[in-house]
Amino acid sequence: MPLETGDHAQITRISNPFGLRVSGEIDVGNLATLVRALRWAVRVSGQDIRLDLAGLTFIDVAGLRFIVAVAAGLPPGRSIVLDAVPPHVRRLMTLVGWDRAPGLAFTGADPDRPGSRPTEPTT
Repeated sequence: MPLETGDHAQITRISNPFGLRVSGEIDVGNLATLVRALRWAVRVSGQDIRLDLAGLTFIDVAGLRFIVAVAAGLPPGRSIVLDAVPPHVRRLMTLVGWDRAPGLAFTGADPDRPGSRPTEPTT
């Protein structure tokens, strides 16, 4: 069952590891959907928050900026872990330098990215 649904987007809670599955499109018209869901996840969990982006077809810069800002505001030792990041999103994050933002990590071990982590399955 979706945690949040907006125009062209669906956000579902995942339990192991804890986080959110984001599907569809995130843009200025439905950014509030992502804002509510991610703020909820930060509030209810004291651990890292996994964002499974496998079903994400589009995200604008405002959506990415929000994720990066939330990650930067997490206490030391916690992070937002991006999982299954679509190549076009990863490319954009790299171009603007957000792939190295504090509090943000990526699954899939990559020795060139200090925040990358080995891939773990999401359920």
